[in-house]
Amino acid sequence: MPRARMRRFFRHGLLPQLIVFEAVARLGSVTRAAEELHLAQPTVSLQLKKLAETLEVTLLEPRGRGLRLTGAGHALREACDELIHCLARAEAKLEAFRSPRTASLQLAAEPEVRAVAARLIADFCARHPGVQASLHVGEREELLERLAAGADELYLFVLEIEGLPAARRWSIAQPKGRAPSETGALFLREAVLGTVPGIRGVAQSIAEQVERNDRREDR
Repeated sequence: MPRARMRRFFRHGLLPQLIVFEAVARLGSVTRAAEELHLAQPTVSLQLKKLAETLEVTLLEPRGRGLRLTGAGHALREACDELIHCLARAEAKLEAFRSPRTASLQLAAEPEVRAVAARLIADFCARHPGVQASLHVGEREELLERLAAGADELYLFVLEIEGLPAARRWSIAQPKGRAPSETGALFLREAVLGTVPGIRGVAQSIAEQVERNDRREDR
């Protein structure tokens, strides 16, 4: 569409007019649309008139005591449905940025898996902007003490498994008797089940490697 013809869609008040039109088209009545939108009937009628003039088409025709859509009206209603769905998706995406940053995630990791832990946290926070995450790095002896005391929510340890790629040589543990928070459970699920790009299949790879090692020992 030429840019000059698109300018009509940027006129002041067009979006409210489209919302009014969608309600009238859906309900088939100016009166019912006015009630739903909490507007006066003359205001609804005026918005419909201005919209038709702006778009240079006839959108509605009288039918008995009600209204019916013209061909242009049907086409515009479909466009309105798409617009409303688009706005709803935008609202859902923006909601996370409006929410107060109350969700937290406390992780601890051995130095050997610091990079993996940092990557997991970065990816998780990118997908869930409302989360504040912290990472404590310490040697295994210290982490085991912290694990026993429940100082952190989740712990990443090095796995000493021969043949396992370095990027997958880790495991996650949580304090005994302490259920993870909603954020912690989500992080655990996304990390272990492989929703994080580049770390897919971690749990499966570990299980397969352990099984192969067990078969070698049995021989």
